[in-house]
Amino acid sequence: MSQENKTEKVMNSRRWQTSFFQHFLFELNQANHSPEEIAKYVWKPFTQEDLVITGPDRDLSYHKVEVIPAEVQRYLDRLPDKQLNVDKVLENEKIVMILLPGFTHHTLKYPAFIAQDQFKQTSIDLVHMALDPNDESKTVETFMHKGGGMKLVYAAYPRSNASSTVILEPLFKMLHQSSQLQKWTKDEGYKIVFIGYSYGTPLSLELLAAMNCGDFKDEFILENTISFLSINGDIGGSYLADAVLKEDALVNMQKYVEASKKFHPLGLLMGLKTDVERADLVGGVKSLAHPERQERMKWYMDKVPDHIKYFSICAFIPESDYDTNFLRNLDDWTMHKQSLASRDVSVYNDGQMVLENCFLPTFPHVPQENIIEMGAVRAHHWAVSFQTFNFGVNKFPRFPYYRALLKTMAEIGLEVKSTSES
Repeated sequence: MSQENKTEKVMNSRRWQTSFFQHFLFELNQANHSPEEIAKYVWKPFTQEDLVITGPDRDLSYHKVEVIPAEVQRYLDRLPDKQLNVDKVLENEKIVMILLPGFTHHTLKYPAFIAQDQFKQTSIDLVHMALDPNDESKTVETFMHKGGGMKLVYAAYPRSNASSTVILEPLFKMLHQSSQLQKWTKDEGYKIVFIGYSYGTPLSLELLAAMNCGDFKDEFILENTISFLSINGDIGGSYLADAVLKEDALVNMQKYVEASKKFHPLGLLMGLKTDVERADLVGGVKSLAHPERQERMKWYMDKVPDHIKYFSICAFIPESDYDTNFLRNLDDWTMHKQSLASRDVSVYNDGQMVLENCFLPTFPHVPQENIIEMGAVRAHHWAVSFQTFNFGVNKFPRFPYYRALLKTMAEIGLEVKSTSES
């Protein structure tokens, strides 16, 4: 990358991180959070060049990004008076947001993001999409809420603890044979925004690349796709996945699977109920780890479409923010234990991912202005998706966060401008 392009990247990063930061502050204030509370959920805008994320001279504290309540109040006092009306965006924009959730999503009692009750008070249509378990030539679409506006589709792809190479084909099939998705795009003029959370991020990027290079015979999805958003995405690889694949690990995935084959109740800890799920798990964990993520990234780097915008948001959290009393909050206790795999690598981790592995790559054929980093929030990996994973409650303000994300993306522009518009 030339020095001129690097300078442009830094300027764009500061601009759009500041925009998200301001929108998040505004939404938190509107939701009646005090400056003291807000300071627990936000980080100051930064660029990748501001932080030393890993290595022998890595940052050991958060002084570069931490904000104190008095600063929050100052920021609130200086927010622009004119604000984009996100409710109007939800009501009027012809957008289908297709959410690809994370690893082992099929084990969750509450589907990530769409189980948020506040969505049912908006103009969004909430839809759960899955392959028919009895006939995979059919896609089942279940409306959970009808608001008449933008669509949010929870794409419950099959075999969610398998390798990405196993998941891609049935994922494409589920989407491509969806009568509802075809109706929205072909008949009603809706455009598609893919959203990847955690493992859903590399799955989205690989799917977009596979459609773009002709590996899948796509008739309508890619041409109607305008944007992609990564949330806490496993792009570069997870140190947690690396750790549990080591032969001498306290919990080694291969040994765990072998033990669960002999004693099935043991597998229930990770939702392993069938022979297929037990057979998939090790390959799935390998697909989260650094070697396979780096290899798959090399494959899709020059294959992702160049006509869409790529957005990203990350998270990291101080170790002291976890509630480590497992009787009171099993989620935090579990995530804290998982974070130990990354603790000595970087303070900038969300419990499962280190920050530098969440950043979008610099795709060589995608214009720099169309790769947009929106910064990070102060939360752990699960906190941004729902209030509880197993047992426990995190208080991260997800709905103001979602509104701020959409507000920022709408302000930037969800769609790449044509040459005649620019």
